[in-house]
Amino acid sequence: MEVLLGPKGGSLPPCGAMDRLQSSPTFDRLLTWSLLRQPSAPARYAVTTLLLIGTALLRVLFVTSLLPYLLFIPVVLLLALLMGRKIGLYAAGLSALLAGMTLVDASIPWLLTGTQWIATLLYGAVMIGVTLVAAELRAAFQRSGRLTAELAEANASLATANADLAEHEQQLQLVNQELGHRLKNQLAIVQAVAGQTLRQSSDIKAAGEALSFRLAALARATDMLTATEWRSADLHMLARETLANHAGLADRVRIHGPEVRFNPQVALGLTLVLHELMTNATKYGALSNDTGLVHLNWSLEVRAVPGEQRFHLVWREVGGPPVAVPSKRGFGSVMIERSLRSYFRGETAISYAPDGVVFRIDAPFDAADAAEE
Repeated sequence: MEVLLGPKGGSLPPCGAMDRLQSSPTFDRLLTWSLLRQPSAPARYAVTTLLLIGTALLRVLFVTSLLPYLLFIPVVLLLALLMGRKIGLYAAGLSALLAGMTLVDASIPWLLTGTQWIATLLYGAVMIGVTLVAAELRAAFQRSGRLTAELAEANASLATANADLAEHEQQLQLVNQELGHRLKNQLAIVQAVAGQTLRQSSDIKAAGEALSFRLAALARATDMLTATEWRSADLHMLARETLANHAGLADRVRIHGPEVRFNPQVALGLTLVLHELMTNATKYGALSNDTGLVHLNWSLEVRAVPGEQRFHLVWREVGGPPVAVPSKRGFGSVMIERSLRSYFRGETAISYAPDGVVFRIDAPFDAADAAEE
């Protein structure tokens, strides 16, 4: 037969015997109920007194005098388990008194024989010991219940922590994917800027300066988008950040328009175009002298169709030197025709009127706001 070893090499009972040693679910529920719904102290003492008096009457009526204490033992034990040590000690003393009273014989000088007195005192002492053991079992059951509740709470907390960890890991994975996507877009933009700059520059020095300025503008736009967790960018902030690189000229650019926010890709495209317009205005246009101004205005036009809006932006230079149509297309023209037009899915155009350069955007606002590629 298979034998299980105990902690110090001793054998444990077989599994069937261990199952028989387990407590009854009914008793567990009863003990749990007594711990949760304990009556007041006077009520406990009253119930204990009535139960023991009833037990004494049953002993007198139905149990032989040879076993006067036997009927009291399970009652006292149950009272000690269900109501605690104080009630158990009270029940032990009262049951000894009542058991002795059921044996009283008026013809005996001390009402009980010497043997009966010794038996009654011995019964009381034994029941006190039984009560103390029962009280310890009750306390152990209470501690076990408390530890079980704490373990369940700890398991629930652990499960919650594991769920939070899994969610954080999923969020981290999404962030990594988004970061990779943004990085690829940024590298594509840098590659396009570098390629166009190198193709349209006459020498390496000019190419290096132009590329540095454009990448600086791109970096400022990237910083602004990073501050908003790459959700969207406000057009007012985009314009101010673009003008910040042209010290002393920002007050000559008049900006007016409602609050408009664009997704990251559109914001980067707008930043590069505004940078090119500002650079050209500084070198050749309205900002190249001391009197010229730039008006940057935009608006949202509500159409008859519910929910449809169009975005209008105008960059207009006034007060500068006479403007001539350039002999070849520059970086800004390429950005307007290829990138910005695809971002907005609308019309973009730049005109070289003699009194100043004018750049326009006319596009559905929802398309400009929602475009991702």
